[in-house]
Amino acid sequence: MKDKIFGVLQRVGRSFMLPIAILPVAGLLLGIGGSFSNETMLETYGLLGVMGPGTIFNAIFQIMSEAGDIVFANLPIIFAMGVAIGMAKKEKDVAALSAAIAFFIMHASIGAMIKNNGGPEAMLEGATTSVVGITSLQMGVFGVWVAMTIDWLVRAILFIIRYRGTKWQHAMVK
Repeated sequence: MKDKIFGVLQRVGRSFMLPIAILPVAGLLLGIGGSFSNETMLETYGLLGVMGPGTIFNAIFQIMSEAGDIVFANLPIIFAMGVAIGMAKKEKDVAALSAAIAFFIMHASIGAMIKNNGGPEAMLEGATTSVVGITSLQMGVFGVWVAMTIDWLVRAILFIIRYRGTKWQHAMVK
């Protein structure tokens, strides 16, 4: 029993390492690109002529900044897919696609509920955000946990329903 629990916890830890592994690279891209494309910093150190707007260096640093920023902006979907891949024993591609679809359905449903209740204007300031173009609640990575819990509950209910039926016993694949 103890070994089984430890094995599950170890698999959970490994599954978190997959999306976390990209964060240092994204942080470096965002940090270096953001600081060397910042006009105030360039003006302070007298680099505005060499690395200021319109130069090739500025364009490269802006690209680096945007490349790092896109990872942080989409961290919840990256975590949803990464944890699904890490936790799946088989068919990891199906798990990743399922996680992405559950993520989008969750945010689309929340967006519809927000719209039905007066739109984002009726909500508290800062309570809503745009997630991949969908108006949703500001949940961040916590939203991934909500979606994963709902997915787990639905799968458990469906498994129990299928297990209690006897049709599965007669339809074995050989």
